[in-house]
Amino acid sequence: MDKQVLKNHENDMSTIELREIERSREIGKIIEVSGNGAKAICNLAVLREMSNMDSEDAEFSPGQIGTILKIKVSKGYLFVTVRDIITQNSDTRFEQAIMTLDYLGHGIRAPYTESGMIFDRGVTDFPLPGQPIYPVSLRDIEGIFGDNDNNHFHLGHVYPQHLTPASINIDALLGKHFAILGSTGTGKSCTVALLIRRMVERLPHAHIIMLDPHNEYVSAFSDCAQHFDINNLRLPYWMMNFEEHVEMFIGAYHSNDRMIEIDVLRRCIYEARVNNNEGYPAERITVDTPIPYKLSFVMRYLDEEMGKLDNPETLTPYLRLKNKVEELRRDTRFSFMFSGMLVNDTLNSIIGNLLRFPVNNKPVSTIDLSGVPSEIVNVVVSIISRAVFDFAVWSRGNDARPILLVCEEAHRYVPTDNSTIFNSTRKAIERIAKEGRKYGVSLGLVSQRPADVSESALSQCGTIFAMRLNNERDQKFVSHVMPEGAEGSLNSLSSLQNREVLAVGEGVEAPVRLLVDKLDEEHLPSSGSPSYSVDWQLGLEDPNFVKATIERWRRTGQ
Repeated sequence: MDKQVLKNHENDMSTIELREIERSREIGKIIEVSGNGAKAICNLAVLREMSNMDSEDAEFSPGQIGTILKIKVSKGYLFVTVRDIITQNSDTRFEQAIMTLDYLGHGIRAPYTESGMIFDRGVTDFPLPGQPIYPVSLRDIEGIFGDNDNNHFHLGHVYPQHLTPASINIDALLGKHFAILGSTGTGKSCTVALLIRRMVERLPHAHIIMLDPHNEYVSAFSDCAQHFDINNLRLPYWMMNFEEHVEMFIGAYHSNDRMIEIDVLRRCIYEARVNNNEGYPAERITVDTPIPYKLSFVMRYLDEEMGKLDNPETLTPYLRLKNKVEELRRDTRFSFMFSGMLVNDTLNSIIGNLLRFPVNNKPVSTIDLSGVPSEIVNVVVSIISRAVFDFAVWSRGNDARPILLVCEEAHRYVPTDNSTIFNSTRKAIERIAKEGRKYGVSLGLVSQRPADVSESALSQCGTIFAMRLNNERDQKFVSHVMPEGAEGSLNSLSSLQNREVLAVGEGVEAPVRLLVDKLDEEHLPSSGSPSYSVDWQLGLEDPNFVKATIERWRRTGQ
């Protein structure tokens, strides 16, 4: 017999056998159908029996909330997830239950493909009342979530058996931004570290910048990242745009002189840039153009302008600006921005180092913000975020590369509060959220307080990794910004275990609950809680501990 004919015959036989097996595994029937879900009546005894099975071929515990089931339709199978189960005592000897089901997607068997199935989101054929429902097999789950190629990486394993790897689509994940949300202690930092590490393993020439407010990730990426802190970070003051200048030199206070002071600063910065310009037409220079200028020129300009004033009462805005400039120049905490060495045009090396051009085997930049003075951390984050976006906008040619900006503690920098001092930062990051996709800039937002993150930014995230959220306000907010309906899964947010994630959106084939893989010990972020039960049983080893701590404290000037 011809080999192809024999193979087709074997496939036909396997299809017949599969149908016989499925009929024996029926767990219930559809009783109600709507556009966004269905209801089924099930035999609880069968559900219990199947949930107690323990083998590699065991069904995926069909009686569990969030479990995936399937319904045979005219064109393949409709996959659904269990939203809730309500018991119903009947007059027979069998106890019955009503299941509410959410549509997941449509699968067509494809014997000649690696996964054995082609899966797509959405509903091609709706089920009809009376149609049977079946548990899924490991092969079904692998066909939905188990992609493993250059455009996917594995982040964890699918709930509840945790046997099938859960694949993340890299292009879909980064092309439409993502967010990682979860309460403190749920494994959020480890998930962030694992996500980035799996990307870098697949894509060694990536360009990733991480804003690290608590210096958690220097240990997590010690082998693949360039680490920046106030000792080696260089962000010259002249890189600021005018809005950032206002936040730096004037601040958020309100007085009768504020608008006058802003106007004086605008004229001053513009004249300083034009005066120090070499090679650029003056008419093309604006107050925002990143051209170096000297603070000494600013001081001289202010003195000259004050000399033209007849009324001494009008000197206040000029004197306030002069005092602020002098204060920033003297304060050693601001040396990474106001050192005299930074007046030179070093924008090429600054951008190249931050954005990793070239990569030099370190595709990640971790920027430790813990040492940045609190009064200017908003300006620093704004400069970095805006530099990432502006560079992407103006990059051209074959060497232009996408960039990922990961923002830890996003509620600090992109808050919901419009009156905050973080106006420039919020504007820069929201611009990336809204327009970054067109220019190859991807955004990753990480927060333990999603309700305090700007909805304008968070709603732009096409993929959301939601970990356990205990706060009802946060749970409701996440449900509003979810990129697709997953009501049944959302209801389980408060009951997720540590390291468990509900992944929803463009980066996954369908909404999936997964257990995130463990990181190697040497790649863990330094975000663990102290062990009080151990530390409070030990005495001090170093008698100079307090003195050394105070010395470090004073040296930083914080």
